[in-house]
Formats: sequence, C-alpha cells, structure tokens
Amino acid sequence: MRALERLSASMFIRRVYTTPRVTRYAELLRQLDEGHGLDSPALELREEERTDTRAKLDGELYLVGKIRKYVLLRLDELLARGQGVTYDHPLITVEHVLPQNPSPDSQWAELFDEEQRHQWTHRLGNLVLLNRAKNSAAQNYVFAAKKAKYFTGRGGVVPFALTGQVLQHSEWTPELLKARQENLLGILFEEWRL
Repeated sequence: MRALERLSASMFIRRVYTTPRVTRYAELLRQLDEGHGLDSPALELREEERTDTRAKLDGELYLVGKIRKYVLLRLDELLARGQGVTYDHPLITVEHVLPQNPSPDSQWAELFDEEQRHQWTHRLGNLVLLNRAKNSAAQNYVFAAKKAKYFTGRGGVVPFALTGQVLQHSEWTPELLKARQENLLGILFEEWRL
C-alpha cells in the first residue's frame, strides 16, 4: 500500500492528468495480474518522476491549491506518527506564518527583505494547518502575537503537529525557514523514497 500511495501521491503532486494516470494504473494492474507483485516496474517512480516530485514539493506549494492541503495533512500525519492523529475538523485551512503581504513598517519587513519574502512566503516551511477560518486581522501580526492569538488552539491545544512545531520557536527568520524547509522535505522524501 505504501508503494501505491507513493505512486499516487507523486502523480497528484506532479499534476499528472487522467489519461497518463489511467495508462499507468492499467499497466500496473496488468503487471500485477502477470504475477510481478511488488516488483512491478509500473509501481516504481522513474528518476525524472522523483526529480519532478521533489521540485514541486520544494517550490511554491501554496500556489497549487489542489495539492497543498493533501501534502500538509500527509506531512502532519508523519510528524504525529504514533500519536493517534485524527482529522475530524469541520474546517481545515492552510495558512502562512510569514504573511503574504506584510506592511512595509512591520517586524516582518525588518526580518525579511523583499527577495526573501518572495522566496519563502508560499513554500512548505512557511505553511501551517489551522482548524478554523482565516482571521484577516491576524495575518500580519508580529510572530509572537500570531503564535499566541492565531496558531494556538482553544485551551492552548494545537490539533496539528505541523503547527505545534511553529510554537516552539521564539522568532521566524529566513535561516529558520531554510532549516524547516529542509527538515520537512526530508521527512516527505524519506516516506515517499524520493
């Protein structure tokens, strides 16, 4: 099942459309029917498929609306492994830590120059999950206020391991984002053998 999930996830992330997906699954089913089992070549990702999947995950993930929540929920599940994670929330949103449009006189503008904001805003390392609707007033809070008022759940409980990681930091900087990006990508790359 992990190999099939890996193949499906890769095709979803790479936005492989219906005909190539159906062709690949038909090829896999034929190979399974022939007795290849887990050694079915169609089950394995080719090098260019792994490379493209890694590139998509390391890119501006937030801008690909159809895959961002899937990737973040899957990552959150991996981070919470063994903790009995459930996602029984009526609403789950993907939010930015570094805001999309910080005001020019904000702490965010001091910590991140324009190039750094462009580089990091929509990438995996800057994204978290929340179980409530976006609060437009909270989007541009300084990091400490955003953590306390926006990322902390009711009663101080955070339902997502991915979001809980953010609460461990006292500041949000380009260096921290780079390290977080590498860490989170490493978890996905290992799980999906990319």
